[in-house]
Amino acid sequence: MSNRKFSIITVTWNNADGLQRTLQSVSALDYPSLEVIVVDGASTDSTSSVVSSFGNLVSVFVSEKDNGIYNAMNKGITHVTGDYVVFMNAGDCFADADVLSKVAQVDADIILGGARYGDSVRLVPERMSLYDVLSLGINHQSTYYRADILREYRFDESYRYIADLKSVVEPMARRHASVATIPSILSVCEGGGVSKQHWRDTLTENRRIVAEVVEPYYRDDYQRFSRISNAMLDDFIVLSHFHSIFPLLRFMAKVMRFLNSKFKHIPL
Repeated sequence: MSNRKFSIITVTWNNADGLQRTLQSVSALDYPSLEVIVVDGASTDSTSSVVSSFGNLVSVFVSEKDNGIYNAMNKGITHVTGDYVVFMNAGDCFADADVLSKVAQVDADIILGGARYGDSVRLVPERMSLYDVLSLGINHQSTYYRADILREYRFDESYRYIADLKSVVEPMARRHASVATIPSILSVCEGGGVSKQHWRDTLTENRRIVAEVVEPYYRDDYQRFSRISNAMLDDFIVLSHFHSIFPLLRFMAKVMRFLNSKFKHIPL
């Protein structure tokens, strides 16, 4: 596996400092066979100077206006010549110098790993089914795609927040793409991602993925076991605007857990 070539795509816009950190982490990698593709949205800061300062590290540098992050990520795919692709956007970094060496030992269409976001850590279980991916989500900075899979499915630009999740779910559902996990931290990322800031819209897009991609037989199972069903989604989004109710709900849940530990016949 160690002879595979990795394509690292970095999307940036007016984030020269973040790009500097990202490219520094790339330059520290101990893996020899890689290419770096930087897709810039026509920045007006010192982005070009940062790219130049890394000499031949960057194989492709594109700087032009785009239609959003997923459009820029799709542009990067057109320049890929490697076997596997990972998106390490400006400000995000590889966790250690040997990350690519670890990933190179795993063989699957899609490889998923853990990530650190600020002070929090998001690890992945040892195995992830389609339901797990839909329920738990992915860390896109720790997601490695076989290049032909990514070229076929790309990123659906009609999604604003979780097109990266769909890019994993769709090949799993339609092509039965194989998925492997690495239950350790592969990337260190800037906190406060767009999908977290707009979590209500993210819930809606998650259900849209299920409706568009998942076969009806499995869709019924997903909706049956999902914590929030389609029928509840609109009411939940309205309810979520009343932030004061959530501490009360958490308190009630603790009370029910306590009662259940004392009186085993009480169902949860």
